[in-house]
Amino acid sequence: MGASATGERWLDGQRVLVTGAAGVLGRALVVEADRRGARVVATGRSPNLENADLPEAAIRIRADLRVPDECRRLVHDAARDLGGLDIVVNNAATLVRRSFRDLELEDLDAAWEVNLRAPALIMQESFEYLREADAPAIVNVVSTAGVSGGIATVSAYGMSKAGLIVLTKAVAREYGAHGIRVFALSPPSLDSEMQRSLPAEHRERVRSMNVLGRLAPPEEVARFTLLTASGAGGLVTGTMVDLTATAY
Repeated sequence: MGASATGERWLDGQRVLVTGAAGVLGRALVVEADRRGARVVATGRSPNLENADLPEAAIRIRADLRVPDECRRLVHDAARDLGGLDIVVNNAATLVRRSFRDLELEDLDAAWEVNLRAPALIMQESFEYLREADAPAIVNVVSTAGVSGGIATVSAYGMSKAGLIVLTKAVAREYGAHGIRVFALSPPSLDSEMQRSLPAEHRERVRSMNVLGRLAPPEEVARFTLLTASGAGGLVTGTMVDLTATAY
């Protein structure tokens, strides 16, 4: 990313909602948005959200995304506190790691509720606020597992992320007429709690698929994500932005 992207407040005055703000990428997104001049609502579950190292200016709103009413309330609370919405980042996810044959109904429910239903509800509820913004965008964070099925036993997770990729395209078509861009972002492997929960051989295989030979710092991923979500990424919608360095 060039100097112009790293040294400017190119989100000045923007109002940003980030889910999953207590995770590695979520924290980076909140920090980067704050650094670039945005006002930010950071959301997550208690006590993770309260314990997260976030900018003092970030507004923290607790929400359990497995509860539909919490998803809806979150959007309205964020819009109230920020005076509207310009960018919504659906970053929260839950990883279900269990062989397909051993999956229980509660495993399928967890993956569906957090990884697919919650973003769907948040996108629905955000519509009225986003269409009033000058250059609104929704970012849905997805995964290689949503395309390849994953290299570990993450079929439920991959299923939900595949659904989110397709939903992103569908919503982009509907919302485009109202000037709202919607795109998916597939981040590279990060040193996250989710990655650390995978077996060492699987983590190493993921790293080896990155042709750049390095792990991307979370702040670099956050910067690219938010720059694309800003007015600078005005042609990006209805697609998946791949930052995995050919891991697909």
